[in-house]
Amino acid sequence: MYNTLTNMTKKQRESTAKYLYDISKGIALLAIIGNLLKDKWDIPTLIFGSLAALFTFIVAFILEGSINHE
Repeated sequence: MYNTLTNMTKKQRESTAKYLYDISKGIALLAIIGNLLKDKWDIPTLIFGSLAALFTFIVAFILEGSINHE
């Protein structure tokens, strides 16, 4: 995966970082709003959703950092 990221152009990395930030927000929103709409909190869904959102955010952050070092 690292080799793929290093072969991307600056524009591709910018677009991918923006996309991953949006995916992160969407996952977090679904995990939280989905639980709020239910009568009972689903803790595993909340934890998994939070971890998935955090993971995509970190990948986007790393990509964005590699853009700034060019």
